[in-house]
Amino acid sequence: MKTLTIGRSNTCDIILEDNSISRVHAEISIVGGKYVFKDISKNGSTLNGEYINNRSVQVSPGAPIMLANRVPLPWAQIYAQLPLKGVSPYSAETHVGGNVTPVAPAATGDAPSVGLNILSFFIPLVGWILYFSMRQNTPVKASSCCQWAWIGFGVNIFLTILGNL
Repeated sequence: MKTLTIGRSNTCDIILEDNSISRVHAEISIVGGKYVFKDISKNGSTLNGEYINNRSVQVSPGAPIMLANRVPLPWAQIYAQLPLKGVSPYSAETHVGGNVTPVAPAATGDAPSVGLNILSFFIPLVGWILYFSMRQNTPVKASSCCQWAWIGFGVNIFLTILGNL
């Protein structure tokens, strides 16, 4: 039985460079023709929102596991190093604590992030508020704020169009 180690350490089979990940954060192996994920970290992991810490869980390929509740489990690297014969990713179910939960494929994240969209909304808003509050006393600074507001507005429109493609 081959076991892959996942963590920050150079000795791990899969190395993740994130400070929230433990040096040796988790292990994954094949037991009885199924993947078994074992969290061995202090920061824990989550599966479908359920906290997993220092225990083993039988998972289906592509299960949405977040290491340290922050970094997704790199399934592509796991498939490359520890293939499971006869199983295509995302086709099975995940068993957690005896319950059966269907596993949806993880989002690819091709569209711009939500945070960037929110930021591109607030930059114009703040710029125009500053413009109207400063235009009497400091018209040069107010003009600069207005200019940044229009740039932010253009970025927001661009991201909206890009997200709808």
